[in-house]
Amino acid sequence: MTQDELFAKISAKLPQVEKHATQVKEYLTLKLKSAEDVLPVARALKNELGFDYLEIVTAVDWVGVVNPDGFIRNPNPNVFLPEGATPQNFPCATPNFPYRPMFEVVWSFGNLTEKMKVFVKLELPRDDARVPSLAGLFKAADWQERETYDLFGIRFDGHPNLTKILTPEFTQGHPLRKDYVHVKDRYDE
Repeated sequence: MTQDELFAKISAKLPQVEKHATQVKEYLTLKLKSAEDVLPVARALKNELGFDYLEIVTAVDWVGVVNPDGFIRNPNPNVFLPEGATPQNFPCATPNFPYRPMFEVVWSFGNLTEKMKVFVKLELPRDDARVPSLAGLFKAADWQERETYDLFGIRFDGHPNLTKILTPEFTQGHPLRKDYVHVKDRYDE
């Protein structure tokens, strides 16, 4: 089945989805208009189109360049460099890149029998980013949604245990947000 045939099947069942302007690799990539579309689209992909394997739940922060204050900096972290060397080059803004104050949540669904993948994307505002949880539909969503919450601060409404999974409880903030600023804790020198 080609991407166009797959998209025709999906859009016949789910008229609220569009093709995303930028694909993930060569896979069909869909764009949702609102968070209310997440559960109906995921249910239809799983129950009607055979995409019963949730591979990935993650997010992208499009706000701009990474804040260097989010990193613990040592003037010479590489012991093999001579004294006074400063190998850390922090990124600067790319001219004409469409930065925007949004998160983009990305899901990857797989149909193992047909050997196909579909990516689904949804843009959320950075303040109070919320989306329905897929943990009741896919067991694989449980830890991946917790990871995305821990690292980006995106809330998954209806998740049975939305708690930190990677960072210690005393860590303040969400380390993969581009505006994250590290707050010194007991492990800093």
